[in-house]
Amino acid sequence: MNTVKKIYENMPEIINVPKEFIHKKGEVIIIVEDDVPKKTLFIKDFYGFIPDFPERASQGTYDERMAL
Repeated sequence: MNTVKKIYENMPEIINVPKEFIHKKGEVIIIVEDDVPKKTLFIKDFYGFIPDFPERASQGTYDERMAL
């Protein structure tokens, strides 16, 4: 998989695609940042954001450990 990430301060009307990506299957995701204060994001903040993101499987029960 090849990926390209581009952040625009001012989104153009037309977005150019790299020549090697033309006529290939791909996905474009556009996230518009409103005037929201910047905060540190963690991977858990994106959980469930993309519809095809798989649901997390059950972790089961943990073994009991004896304290030393």
